[in-house]
Amino acid sequence: MFARTLSIAVLALGAGLAHAGGVSYQTVPVLEVEPRYSVTRTPVERTVCWDETTYQRVGGSSSSATPTIVGAIIGGVVGNQFGGGNGNRAMTAAGAALGGSIGRDAARSSGPARYTPVTEERCTIQRDFEERSVITGYRVLYEFNGRIHETTMRHHPGDSIRLRVSATPVP
Repeated sequence: MFARTLSIAVLALGAGLAHAGGVSYQTVPVLEVEPRYSVTRTPVERTVCWDETTYQRVGGSSSSATPTIVGAIIGGVVGNQFGGGNGNRAMTAAGAALGGSIGRDAARSSGPARYTPVTEERCTIQRDFEERSVITGYRVLYEFNGRIHETTMRHHPGDSIRLRVSATPVP
């Protein structure tokens, strides 16, 4: 008899703790689920290349200094033949300068300048943006006590959701 009374008391105490604060749980049907989206933009860099035609000068000009030097020496020798004393030095310097200039001009005009097409690859980096729609949550409509309620959830709830129902006395 004592054991039976003790077990009833334990069950009553357990039932009282389970409903402490008036909280219970109930599973209710989901009526509608609508995903919510957010658009994200991610920068993407890509290399874009193209062929571009340029022209290079071929012939018509010597990159050698030899014609200028030879012209200066010949001009200096010829200029040295004129004048005397300081005048001789001045004529030598003037002849060297004139001969160097003539030699340079002669090297430039040694043939007509020609231009040949050269194809070169040019590249640049372009930044584009990749857009993606990402599900950020779900709008959920559910029925409880004959009324339709709405909530937002991070995951898809399925066909039903579990509610925590609490009762609070009104003073």
